[in-house]
Amino acid sequence: MFPEPDRLDIRRHMAFGFGVHHCLGQPLARMELQVVYGALYRRVPTLKLATELDRVPFKYDGLVYGVFELPVTC
Repeated sequence: MFPEPDRLDIRRHMAFGFGVHHCLGQPLARMELQVVYGALYRRVPTLKLATELDRVPFKYDGLVYGVFELPVTC
């Protein structure tokens, strides 16, 4: 599927996977994100979107759901 399957390329290893191939660090990564976002919102309470929500580019590719970028402002 990839030209150099034995070479680590982080652009193609960004998902947690699923089933028997799921990432063992997934629960820790999710917990870390919850802690980071909570700390970020407490430290920068004026943080808000820098654009309208309908202008945020969402990613829907069947495997991963999220945003390509999230412009914010203080």
